[in-house]
Amino acid sequence: MTAPVPIDLAELSPQQLADLRQALRTRPGQRSPETLAAIAERDRLVRELAATYFPGLSRNQQSVRIHAELSRYAATTWVRARADAECRHGDRRRRLLWAILKARGGHVPCARLINDILAGRGYCCAPTGLPAGWSRAQMT
Repeated sequence: MTAPVPIDLAELSPQQLADLRQALRTRPGQRSPETLAAIAERDRLVRELAATYFPGLSRNQQSVRIHAELSRYAATTWVRARADAECRHGDRRRRLLWAILKARGGHVPCARLINDILAGRGYCCAPTGLPAGWSRAQMT
């Protein structure tokens, strides 16, 4: 995920403000920026879990084991820990499992989706770019 870029709204023309408002509007059927950020964070955490705890396995084996661990955690410890604002676990592995579930409201991704995440074909697609005629240089 890229770093936020500050925008001085006072320097924008009315047309630029309208273009920016239109670009930031979530249309029917589109994911909100918050949802896209949560999915991207979940994907990053899944990749970290695979790289840290299952480095010698194939991608398919990693996805099956991660799904099994997430399912087991969701059925047991998650029931008590899901309402916590901060993770209560000291163990790094369980902290990752907690964060993965917390990012998407307790939903355990299926093994196929985890396989796609590990392959770099994540569920999340990048949001559209800047309004027409805009560049990053204009926004600083």
